[in-house]
Amino acid sequence: MAEILDLEKKYPLVFKTAKYLKNESSLFENTIGKQMKHNFNFELAERIFENGLRMANNSWDTYCSNLNNLIDMSIKFLRLQKNLEKTGKYLYSTFEEVEKNEYNTNNKDSDGPDYLWGLYFSEIFWKIHHNFFNFSLNDFMFGLPATGKVLEVPSGTGLFLCEFLRNNPNWLGVGIDLADSAIKFSQKLFQINNIPNNSYKIMKMDFHQLEPNEKYDRILCGEFLEHLEDPLAALKRLKSLLKDGGKLFITVAVWAAHIDHIFLYESSEQVREHIRKADLKIEKELVQAVFEKDESDPEKEKIPVSYAA
Repeated sequence: MAEILDLEKKYPLVFKTAKYLKNESSLFENTIGKQMKHNFNFELAERIFENGLRMANNSWDTYCSNLNNLIDMSIKFLRLQKNLEKTGKYLYSTFEEVEKNEYNTNNKDSDGPDYLWGLYFSEIFWKIHHNFFNFSLNDFMFGLPATGKVLEVPSGTGLFLCEFLRNNPNWLGVGIDLADSAIKFSQKLFQINNIPNNSYKIMKMDFHQLEPNEKYDRILCGEFLEHLEDPLAALKRLKSLLKDGGKLFITVAVWAAHIDHIFLYESSEQVREHIRKADLKIEKELVQAVFEKDESDPEKEKIPVSYAA
């Protein structure tokens, strides 16, 4: 009890945020307590929540409104996952379908600011995302040369790239995304974290428009491959953008539904097969089942899994 009180005193916004989520949703009432007892990065969580509050102009009401998007995103995932289990396929199988039915209908579920806030907060209170964040911090962002160049594609919230540059301040960062909302979100996050303007570029750009002669020491690619019709081609392209000795960090949703997921990986082994075919070598990986009932065997086919390497 004393330890919890000490943590609450040291990380007040973490506990205040957790209390709000538990009060607002039974989904989090049943999961947050367990998560905060095991491998939970309180320091990281407090900083991310403080930044979120600052991005909300220090308005608790606005902060909570943004936080509600995590609840909405979680509920929508469960609904879409139920449909996947029933049909054995995602809603769409081509980018053209997604663009027509989601991106061109002012649907904030897929790429708008509401979705970005859900994604931002999920890095703490979705256990699999939180573990991926810690995995990338510990195994990809520390112990690097003093200078270098890092790319994030797509940039999304910009959180991973921002954290990378916080830990490697003499590196140059480049983030690209197709969504205007993602560009604006990332830029605001970088400004709040006092990342110097001359140390990063956030650009609206298609992945395939990247200059082939530009090479990077590190590339971050979070939950991108499942949004593509040909993820193997994308992996080969990412490999071509690495300098000799460069490294790529990826996360991939396996048999896990979202409104704009296209390529349906049925197992982590299928992801590994694509990695090998792209002539990439796995140094370290983390495979996590989304649901507690599947944790004993995350290598099973056709269960929702998150893969990172």
